[in-house]
Amino acid sequence: MNNALCRRVVAALLLFAPTWSVLAQTIEEIRSSSAYYSAEGSGVTENEACQEALANISRQISVSITSKQHASSTESTAGGNRSIESSSSESNSSFSFASFQNVEQRVLSPEPNARVFCWIPKSEVARITNLRKQKIIDYVATGRIAERKLQIDDALRNYYWALMLTHGLPPGESVECDFDGSSQNCATYLPLKIKSVIAHTKVFFDDYYTTDERYFTKLRFTYDGNDVASLQLRNYNDGQSWPGPVFVKNGVCELDLVSLPSDNKLHVNIEYAFANDAQAADVDLRAIYSSVKPLTFNSTIDIPVKVNMKKNTVAAEKKAANGCSAFVAPATAAQLASVKTEPTTQRERIALNEVSENSAYLDAMRLVERAINERKPELAFSVFTPDGYKLFEMLFKNGTVSLRGKKQDYSFVHAHNQVLARYCNVSLRFRNGTKFTESLVFRFNDSDGKINSLAFSLTKKAEDDIFNAASSWTEVSRYTILQFMEDYQTAFALKRLDYIDLIYSDSALIITGAMLKPVKTQRLTHYPENREISFNSNDKNVRYTVQNKRQYLRNLTNCFKNNEFVHLTFEDNKTKVVNATGVPVGSAFAIQIRQIYRSSTYNDTGYLTLYLDTSLKDPVIVVRFWQPDRTDIVSIDEFMNKFSF
Repeated sequence: MNNALCRRVVAALLLFAPTWSVLAQTIEEIRSSSAYYSAEGSGVTENEACQEALANISRQISVSITSKQHASSTESTAGGNRSIESSSSESNSSFSFASFQNVEQRVLSPEPNARVFCWIPKSEVARITNLRKQKIIDYVATGRIAERKLQIDDALRNYYWALMLTHGLPPGESVECDFDGSSQNCATYLPLKIKSVIAHTKVFFDDYYTTDERYFTKLRFTYDGNDVASLQLRNYNDGQSWPGPVFVKNGVCELDLVSLPSDNKLHVNIEYAFANDAQAADVDLRAIYSSVKPLTFNSTIDIPVKVNMKKNTVAAEKKAANGCSAFVAPATAAQLASVKTEPTTQRERIALNEVSENSAYLDAMRLVERAINERKPELAFSVFTPDGYKLFEMLFKNGTVSLRGKKQDYSFVHAHNQVLARYCNVSLRFRNGTKFTESLVFRFNDSDGKINSLAFSLTKKAEDDIFNAASSWTEVSRYTILQFMEDYQTAFALKRLDYIDLIYSDSALIITGAMLKPVKTQRLTHYPENREISFNSNDKNVRYTVQNKRQYLRNLTNCFKNNEFVHLTFEDNKTKVVNATGVPVGSAFAIQIRQIYRSSTYNDTGYLTLYLDTSLKDPVIVVRFWQPDRTDIVSIDEFMNKFSF
């Protein structure tokens, strides 16, 4: 709720100074009108009094809707049993006053013993209802797109949020969406859709190894037969507790066990509700989650394994060779048979130029492995350049890094005066139980064979998008964009302010966003020329901030200090060559990439659009623009036109 709203005083009331009896009579007219909800509140400040008045209005709406729900209950008789069906009365309290916009108020008594009278038109409920209906449609559409792209965490998140919003609609209101060419009632179909997505997600036991008296198991997750692009596990059983969350990337994750499973099963829970993310993502969702009892689904997957306590080993069970999924009751399985999965498309990527003689590079990587295993970066000092070694040292200062899997299966490829050692698989663990699985890429100089830098590799989906978009580009351009995006996300993980300072133009336009409370302004100011940018968005739950480079770095410094980790994941991107004035042809690019932002204090998902000038020694960001993950985002073409490239 905007505090300014609660400080407004109707100046006309003071100017014309009617008698108190007339003012009271006017308020009584509003109270008795069938066109408004109204209430009075008190507090030390006018703001507190207004907040209380609006909370009272919210309760009035709840009572009104509850009465309608009881009136709309239906009675039926089947098999001699009488039953009554009605909408859940929990939904009525979801009309939080934080969603109100058309609020009027009058101050009855000034501070410090403030009394405020507030009212809203009853049409406000209809406005909020229509807004929720559109959000349901948008969430379903976004979920379907995510499902096609095998981003199963996003698919479940959007389907579940849409389902929760259906429980915040007044009785008699419903939303229908297209699923596989047919229109379905979201309130009744989405539970089946969510169950279907969970049921089609399978897990395979891939590997096991021990180190530091702990046990590690590698799991592979598929959806409808394809490796998932992304998935989130709420938690898993490590033998003593249920740590989490765990993030599945490119179909793979690793579980760190304190003890071997005594019941010969590994237990994991797929995340589908994303309750914490919902609190920050949307005012309506925050109200729904605080008033509606959470809807639960069975997302537990039990993976049978062979445990040998004497040898301290775990192996795959033959009966789980086809993968394991959450248990589905026979009656539910029959229902799910009619729910189709979204069709997925797999594009063949451009072939990479493999290195034929790689023994020297392999020897260097064995030293790197030893340094990681013993947590002593100095053991691999001889295979790095000075700059490369600084990055390697920084890797050990952010969380606990360890190799993932019994053996690393590297791929060595030529990439424009460098050799890339790809697929060094590691895990990063943090004190709060969060764990990320990453694949590192080490870059060797062609000239001296030493490692000049390292980075967290992009997801397979993001790499495929870049290489497919760059099929007609030169190799230099292709690897310039790939390496830049790898270094960009790595800079956040390693909290490299020096690198972020380097890659931003001194006059860059930086538009940051956060999923917060609604904002009214939709005009942004260009720095440093103060040119206004018209930005139209249906999403009122995003706060956009235009910053110059100095402001952005200052805020980022505080962010790094206040978070144990800041983790970016990039995927699902579009890249285009831009013809820009003053930049050599083929040296300017616009990139729009899906960014998953996670930190110890805040999470969000959105689309990051960058305009890059790659004509200099190092690429430079000229414009950075963040938008929420919604269906109404500005496309890359609109972005290019907006800034007159």
